[in-house]
Amino acid sequence: MREGLPSGGRDNSRMCLLLRSAVAGLAVAALLLLLLSWPTSDSDSELRLAMAFVMAPFPLSMVAAWSARLRYWPVVGLVAPFAMLAVFLLQPNYGSWIPHKTLAFGMLIGVPAVVGFMLTALLCAKLARMVARSAGEGAKGAEGTEGAEDTAQGGVRG
Repeated sequence: MREGLPSGGRDNSRMCLLLRSAVAGLAVAALLLLLLSWPTSDSDSELRLAMAFVMAPFPLSMVAAWSARLRYWPVVGLVAPFAMLAVFLLQPNYGSWIPHKTLAFGMLIGVPAVVGFMLTALLCAKLARMVARSAGEGAKGAEGTEGAEDTAQGGVRG
């Protein structure tokens, strides 16, 4: 073991997962803010920009989850936009807290993206651990039942 590194690998991997998912969410938020700053000339281009803004989180999330090397990146990329939407609907109005309008608007887009990615990545990691644990217990349980059937039939397990 190298000097200066924490010995708890499980906590360290969780923090690494949180950091990578936060960076991926930050990248998605920055790209969405860049998309919203796209100049529009008429109402038709505004409608196309609104449709692009609604659809953009899906491919952006897939690419961000893949580039952040999240373990289950396809699932995170597909579920993260829905988590972003949920956080967007639940978040407070930042305009009353922050007097600068541009910063408040940036937080309105950025906070749901970062928190949505972090929640989705943690949820996927938790579900993966639960599935692995239940699969491990199922294999142990199957071995135990097999041995009990052999003994009940009078056979010797060898």
